[in-house]
Amino acid sequence: MTQATKKSTDNNIFKSEGALQTNQAFIRPKQSANVLFKCMKKLDYLKFTLKSKAILPRYYEEKIDYLDIKEIDKIAFPMSCFCDIHLNKLIDHMGNYGDFAIGMNKEWGIRQGIQPIHYINEYSVLGKDFSSIFNHATHAADDQRKDFSAYNNYLLTDLLFMKPLEGEMITDKGYEIRNFHDEREWRFIPNINEVDTELPLVIPQQQMNEKSYGAYSEAIQTRPELWLKFELSAIKYIIVTDKSSKMELINFLRDNNVAENEEEFFDLVSKIMVFNDLKEDW
Repeated sequence: MTQATKKSTDNNIFKSEGALQTNQAFIRPKQSANVLFKCMKKLDYLKFTLKSKAILPRYYEEKIDYLDIKEIDKIAFPMSCFCDIHLNKLIDHMGNYGDFAIGMNKEWGIRQGIQPIHYINEYSVLGKDFSSIFNHATHAADDQRKDFSAYNNYLLTDLLFMKPLEGEMITDKGYEIRNFHDEREWRFIPNINEVDTELPLVIPQQQMNEKSYGAYSEAIQTRPELWLKFELSAIKYIIVTDKSSKMELINFLRDNNVAENEEEFFDLVSKIMVFNDLKEDW
């Protein structure tokens, strides 16, 4: 699959300017959350996020065996994942992804182009049709490749925003079975093809291992143009595990002048919530 390395066919995948330019009014949700939460496992990650005013994508592995694509059962590409879950239902999710979190205004996320992913029922007509056309496009005979080239960008983009209803995912403990639909995932994927870099959009199959994922993710740390940047005003909540972590974070924010002025500092501190205290009331 040639587009799975660095550039994809005519190089226009994810061709956007980052933030969505629109005057359309945002309709507040009634059933889903009005916040996109990014969970983390370490306080240091949260500190870095706040100091950088940016959420950094990382390369993650996604199993795609449910799509029955020939010779490919998993892929890895850079993303930042968020959950669209109400604050009072975060306990299970944070148990899987970390007891630290930053909650971003959903309207901000929408205008940044963050996209809710497409959950696929592998038994559905939609899933079977996608598998069929993807297999045809990636294994077409030489005389048919031109017929499919115009669609390769769309197919790859669609694949990167897909996930099965349930399945295996790699964790610190190995592969675990999860109900992915419960996670209500939204996804940001950086515009790698528009940046002068050797980083791949999709890691080649022969490099699919955790060492490779880590090395490519570290490289993103040196490329701010690939980060998802934000203003502090876009933050609605900051969640830490305990009161000790809260005080450590407050001191960090003050010592590093994360806020531009005293008013912004106190506004940011007012958004910090203690996870252990929240669990007592949920």
